[in-house]
Amino acid sequence: MYQQLSQERHLLRISVYGALFFAISGIVFGIISGAQMIVFDGLYSLISLILSTISLFASHYMRKTDIKNFPFGKDKIEPLVIIIKYLVILVLVVSSFTSAVMALLSGGREVDINLALVYSVLSTILCIGITFYLKSHAKKSKSGLLHAEANQWVMDSLVSLGVVVGFIISLIFTNLPALSGLIPYIDPIMVVIVSVYFVKVPISEMGSGLREILDMPPKGKMPDQIKQHIKTLKTTHEFKEAFTRVSKVGQTLWVEVDFVAEIDNEIIETISEQDSIREDIHQYLSQYPYEIWLTVSFTEDRKWAI
Repeated sequence: MYQQLSQERHLLRISVYGALFFAISGIVFGIISGAQMIVFDGLYSLISLILSTISLFASHYMRKTDIKNFPFGKDKIEPLVIIIKYLVILVLVVSSFTSAVMALLSGGREVDINLALVYSVLSTILCIGITFYLKSHAKKSKSGLLHAEANQWVMDSLVSLGVVVGFIISLIFTNLPALSGLIPYIDPIMVVIVSVYFVKVPISEMGSGLREILDMPPKGKMPDQIKQHIKTLKTTHEFKEAFTRVSKVGQTLWVEVDFVAEIDNEIIETISEQDSIREDIHQYLSQYPYEIWLTVSFTEDRKWAI
């Protein structure tokens, strides 16, 4: 567990340094070249820098044990940070979209195409390199913070790639007199296209984070698989009912099972049999790549289970 957290912090630091470079260079070159798309890229990187720093702090803070103030752990810090990250990104996307639409309505924007193209090609190559590095490690990790960070860089790479394509088109249009009048519109059009595409990512990720904070069941087949296993145990041990509650918060899978037994069921009187059932459930849950928080109770009175 400690090794995993150490690697997570190492990757988050790489993200912070990368975001710092792109934030400074993007804003500076964007202003010099007059390209709103590059300024957007730089502002996105600046926000990524702030958010990555928050993620790094959260990762460090979550590692510290504090049973007194966090008796059920600090797992909810992770989805909370993720929601904040994507909320800020959503605000940036919406504001950039608004600014680009206003530029289109006012006749477009003049851009130093050669300078913008040179910068965008170099930044895209470096950005894609960092993205692949983070993505390859995120696939092996169950850290929601790391996955959110990798998604940030995927979005940033798409922005950079879109910038390159847009400025290549602008360069081609400079040699086509019939189309040269469209050049001032290409930069704001790129911003509009990227903004529309990006809106769905923050909304989707914020929804996932909200599900975790509200202790809703995780998406996918896992909750039904767990409930089916509990149903099998109910039948095997002749319980009257079984209530199963499943949620995933951060890197922890929470499972609560309440078995309702008949009055003459011997399991109610035998702690070793109860522990045997708990062990069975825990062994089943170990197939999932999460820390397990399991609570199993037995009762003869249904009111303690619902």
